[in-house]
Amino acid sequence: MNTPNRNAVATVGSPSSTTELTLDVLDVAADRRLVGSLVCFALEQEGRQVCVTGQITGIEMRNRWHENDVMRNIIKTDGHIPFLSGRQDVRTATLAPGAVFGRDSDDQPWSHEVLGTVPPTGTHVVRLGQEKLRELVEAQKDDLFYVGKAYGDDSVALPMYVKHFGSARTGGQGEAYHSLVVGKTGSGKSTLAKFLLSGYARHRDMAILIVDPKGEFADEIAGYQVGESGLPFRGILRGLERPARRYGVTQVRLEGYELFEDVLASLGLDRDLNIRGAENRQEFATAVTEIIRESHLTLDDLRGPDRFRAILERIADEENGYVDRIYKSKEPQDALRKEIRRILDNPRHRAWGTWDFLGFLFERGDGSRHTIGQIVRWIMESEPGERPLVVLDLSVPGNRRDLEDLGDIFQAAADEDRDLFTDGLQKKVIYRIVSDMRRLAETIVSERTRSGRKDNVNTLVVFEEAHRFAPRNVPPEDEDGRKLKAKLIEAVRETRKFGLGWFFVDQTIGGIDREITQQVRCAYIGYGLSMGDELERLRELIGGDPRDVALYRSFKDPASYGKPEDKRFPWMAFGPVSPMAANHPLFFNAFNGRDFAQVNRLPVDERDAPLRLPWPSTTARGRRASLPKAVTLSELPDNILD
Repeated sequence: MNTPNRNAVATVGSPSSTTELTLDVLDVAADRRLVGSLVCFALEQEGRQVCVTGQITGIEMRNRWHENDVMRNIIKTDGHIPFLSGRQDVRTATLAPGAVFGRDSDDQPWSHEVLGTVPPTGTHVVRLGQEKLRELVEAQKDDLFYVGKAYGDDSVALPMYVKHFGSARTGGQGEAYHSLVVGKTGSGKSTLAKFLLSGYARHRDMAILIVDPKGEFADEIAGYQVGESGLPFRGILRGLERPARRYGVTQVRLEGYELFEDVLASLGLDRDLNIRGAENRQEFATAVTEIIRESHLTLDDLRGPDRFRAILERIADEENGYVDRIYKSKEPQDALRKEIRRILDNPRHRAWGTWDFLGFLFERGDGSRHTIGQIVRWIMESEPGERPLVVLDLSVPGNRRDLEDLGDIFQAAADEDRDLFTDGLQKKVIYRIVSDMRRLAETIVSERTRSGRKDNVNTLVVFEEAHRFAPRNVPPEDEDGRKLKAKLIEAVRETRKFGLGWFFVDQTIGGIDREITQQVRCAYIGYGLSMGDELERLRELIGGDPRDVALYRSFKDPASYGKPEDKRFPWMAFGPVSPMAANHPLFFNAFNGRDFAQVNRLPVDERDAPLRLPWPSTTARGRRASLPKAVTLSELPDNILD
């Protein structure tokens, strides 16, 4: 016979199984908020104490009198049935067992257990409080991280795993997990991503690369506060002694003729010469490349007016036939030669500055700028305890600010109508990153294995706006997009065993290729994916349990709260994300930024008060926080250029 439990909210009812339990909600809990609450119950299994946890995803109420056809006539008149309405209500819930813990005696710690029997009917089910939760996960406390509170109980912080990918003997997972954070604009996805990245940043043996097309991460590490979450992201990184290094287009030395032609187009050098039409522009770029090769120049040696003058003169020379290739008819041919002569006669024409900047992007210089290959090798080959955190800023605003900082000589390249990192250029750069990382991960692990080391590469790569790089559909004409998508799918499939994990952040699931989402191990789903194809992809991802889907669809839009301080950011997490997780999602409300730092006892270095966006204008340049400098070659490993 069960001993009465004052804290019980329900009892185990019938029918029940090891995979699904019927709960009879007690009258004392009829008016309590139970949906989303963590609950637990105790039983004995093979002489061991067992504690079974779970999260209530929905409650059903039935009153058999209200379902009686005769009684419904009374309801039509009076609205209720005297002495039966309310009093004969029966509330039930179904509970999918979550994490199960077991121990042999009270003086032993709890460890994970498998539920192999069904508790008897009448077993008391209680709310899982913070104290009991802490007791259950005490043995794992060093691995835990907190990003929010249980969806149905603000008094319970939900423990999560944010472990590095290194060896289990050093507290790691032993392999990489691929992750996805997704939710519509305003769902809090960027803030949650930063929570998780703060957790990963605790591990100094883990390297992190953030590919940032919007510049949000780059802005924050540069000292600018983004959003209203209150998260001191830069302060946390500095407090953890993990300052991030930012690389924009002016800190990266580009290489290769294919990239050269793309950058030539993105800077608008063809437009400076009034060349119109895609085919005409491509012929111009090809002509410039041919001249550089035939002149025995290198992409590292293009700056200066003499180089540009010589190239323009060779293009204009009728004997070379370059203008005839660019245009097939006489009128535009004559116009192009005229435009070239006008530029040659005007040393102040902006084309000179454009060319100078183009040369700058490819020149070796003083060694303070590095190629993509060098940066990737530095990230991947760095030693434990000294792993870098790098942000590659592909954003238009970020790179325009960089151009402004270079001074007036490159002002033409900073014009508002010029986007340095065009879509095509981004895809080529990212293809190189993914390709190099995939190849290096396998090589490094193979070499370490032969030498007796069992360390993997323990590296995380973060992609904002993942749908841009691995979309569900790629236009047939987008060759760069097809190549990048194929390479990224290959990497996601094959790099887990090498300790190279991929972390995708996006507003949509439907826009991301299925091959990517099927490889995701840990998923965090925010508000806004409850209709059409998005909902179907969501069901595929989490298994399609209608109760889980129904609870997710009940999420309230964070934008609908009247006051900013009242906002809640609900999330559904799936996979090995928490010691409380099993084969069903966990639901939680994310912390605000300040609570997050305090609950996790993160050191926050706030010597510099965060500045507010937008950035100051060019005239106020002297008042802005300086960007972190790119590392010099002296700071790189000795073997990086081998």
